[in-house]
Amino acid sequence: MQQDQKELFEVLEKQRQQQAEIDRILKIVLPILAFLLCVICANYNWQSTVGTLIVLVVAFLAVGIKRMNLYLWLAIIAIYCLVDIYLSYGTIQPSALGRQMGTMLTFTGIVGISRPYIDGWFIRSKNNQIL
Repeated sequence: MQQDQKELFEVLEKQRQQQAEIDRILKIVLPILAFLLCVICANYNWQSTVGTLIVLVVAFLAVGIKRMNLYLWLAIIAIYCLVDIYLSYGTIQPSALGRQMGTMLTFTGIVGISRPYIDGWFIRSKNNQIL
C-alpha cells in the first residue's frame, strides 16, 4: 500500500470511531427526548402514550443512528398518528392531529436532518482540541 492510501485509511478509521462515539451519545439522548415528547403529544390514554413512545424511540433511532430514509419514517409516523387519533377519539380530531402529528413529524425531521451537522460539529471540535 502507498503512503497516501494509509493516510486515507487512518482518516476514515478516525471518522468511523468519532461517529461511533456520537452514536453512543445519541442512544442515550434520543430515548429520553422521545419520552419527554410522548408525554406532551400522546392522546389522553395509556395505550396512546405507550404506542407514541415506542414509535418515537424507533423512529429517532432509525433516522438518527441508522440513518434510514427520513421520508419513509415521516410517512410511518403520519399513518400511526391517524390510526392512534381515530382509535382514541373515534374520529379524527383536528386539535389532536396538530398536537400529536405536528410534534412527532417536526422532531423526527429535526433529528434526521441534524445528524450530518452533529457529525461535522463533533469532528471540528475534536480537531480544535488536538491543535
